[in-house]
Amino acid sequence: MKELSRNIIGTTTGKETFEYTWRDIVIYALGVGAKEDEIEYLYEEGLKVIPSYGVVPYWGTFGITPYRSMPRNVTYLLNLDRQGSLHMAHKLVLHKPINPMGAKLTIEDVVTEVFDWKGKSSVVRSKLTAYDQSGDKVFTNIGDTLFGAYTAPGSPQFPKSEVSFPDRDPDFVEKDFIAPNQHLLYRMSGDTNRLHVDMGEANKQGFEKPIMQGLCSFGYACRLAVKHLIPHEPERMKSIEAQIRSPLYPGRDIELRLWKVDDGKAYFRVVNLATNKIVLEKGIFEWE
Repeated sequence: MKELSRNIIGTTTGKETFEYTWRDIVIYALGVGAKEDEIEYLYEEGLKVIPSYGVVPYWGTFGITPYRSMPRNVTYLLNLDRQGSLHMAHKLVLHKPINPMGAKLTIEDVVTEVFDWKGKSSVVRSKLTAYDQSGDKVFTNIGDTLFGAYTAPGSPQFPKSEVSFPDRDPDFVEKDFIAPNQHLLYRMSGDTNRLHVDMGEANKQGFEKPIMQGLCSFGYACRLAVKHLIPHEPERMKSIEAQIRSPLYPGRDIELRLWKVDDGKAYFRVVNLATNKIVLEKGIFEWE
């Protein structure tokens, strides 16, 4: 087993540019399942942003300068063995509302921590922050990537989630449908990983066909949580986070289960109704 050095902390992509227009906002909304009765996300007159749009540059290609042909985060600069690696958890924090009509942002992704995972593997945490042209923070992504080929001796244990679901039925439950072409639509926002479109690549990685992007499921959860907790006011969201638990094939029904636990705070999970497997777990949605 190889060992992962803590010396990688501080590795950075350097400053890059992420630029988008209102059209990108609408394409993203369609990619995370926005329906015709959610016209506020789809029509440039009075357009609103599904706040999880802030995850786009974390696994992005379009609109990012210098050009990148494939989505990547800072961990790709480490030239690590990616056998058994996976994006296991994600958190998005909004510092101010995302401008629905477009913006030119400065982004930088930095390795901030290395964790031990049960003595069997390691987790690399990175933080991608976006700044507007005034230098103000707009959003921050905190992503955790598991590397199964490495241990991390001397590193802290991966922190346990604070989430403990209440012993009651969810306060809100909503079913939605992942369309058979949803993965193709979502990749138009920039996550062009071949795993999500190429049959050969999917088979190579052990799947019968291309799977959904984990952050697409994340966007579904965000859109549905906004609908129930802060309807028509997505700009009130402060943060959303979840663990990514199991792959999801297109053409499946899913269900968001949401528990309100405090003023401005709810826990959630997303379940694949075809298999009853959890897609997103230990979710936290916070708003003001």
